[in-house]
Amino acid sequence: MIIQKTFIAAVIILFVVIHLTLSANFIKSITARDASLTTALYIYGAMQHATLLAIKKIPFEPVLRESDAYMAIVVTRYQTERTYSDAHIQINWIDTQWKYFKTLIAKNGDNPANQEKLYSHCDRYWKTLSQIIDNQTAQNPFSKTIAIHILVAVIFLTLVFVFIRRYIHSSSDVIKNYDPLTHIYNSRMFYRLLAQEIAKAERYERPLGLVLFDVDFFRRVNDFFGHKVGDDVLEHLALLVDQNIRKSDLFCRVGGEEFAVIASETDLQQAIVLSEKIRKLISGNNFKTVGRITVSLGAVQVEPKDTPETLYKRVNERLQIAKKKGRNRTVAKN
Repeated sequence: MIIQKTFIAAVIILFVVIHLTLSANFIKSITARDASLTTALYIYGAMQHATLLAIKKIPFEPVLRESDAYMAIVVTRYQTERTYSDAHIQINWIDTQWKYFKTLIAKNGDNPANQEKLYSHCDRYWKTLSQIIDNQTAQNPFSKTIAIHILVAVIFLTLVFVFIRRYIHSSSDVIKNYDPLTHIYNSRMFYRLLAQEIAKAERYERPLGLVLFDVDFFRRVNDFFGHKVGDDVLEHLALLVDQNIRKSDLFCRVGGEEFAVIASETDLQQAIVLSEKIRKLISGNNFKTVGRITVSLGAVQVEPKDTPETLYKRVNERLQIAKKKGRNRTVAKN
């Protein structure tokens, strides 16, 4: 269950990272494209302004110097990025056109007969720039990116929904099937699991053992030390037993201080061995605050036509006999 949750969480995180990466790249590309178009329009205005000043015989050098400073900043910024995006290529083209315009105006700015070359260059520049703008509009990367973002968002939200639904479902299973104090199967699951194991044993003609045990004089623990200490004892006891039985054994809290182990592939003699192992394990352990405690146990093997109720009744009878005989012992026969 933990692995499944970790996997789902990892997938969700992966999609979030992809989504953020797409967003960052999209914003960066749009910003770079807009910056290059802004530069192109700025240079076009500078060309028109310088040409007009040249025609009116007004000094145009300040316009050239101001535009040179602007272009130097833009070109330097794109060169430091060391990339060759569309925006980078456009900036290089703009810089080349601007340098060529400065050569033309330096040669023809004072000669009215040659000033037509300046206008022709500005017109060609504008036509090329218009075509670039039209091509970028036709490609419409914005709508494509939005579509990708929507797809990623839908997948992400779907995964979140599945994760939450599974988490709620698994949480409700834990509440319904497990004891909240000891974290082992509760009495509801005990009878369900016992029915399943009885059916399996009958179908495949295999032995099935059941061990039932009860903490001796547990009421005294609660009365003398308090219910909080009593709960700690039960929690520690359940952990101790759970760590020392087979993985195939089904460990349940039947009620109060009463516990059961459903042991598949286990006949009566093996159930007695298991029962004694649990008894010695608990009696040999030093529990915090209360010290040493003991348990009384009953052990049985499933018989033909047994039901969960009849099997529990037989093992409980043996448990009660163990208590009457002095406790801290296993009884497997009436």
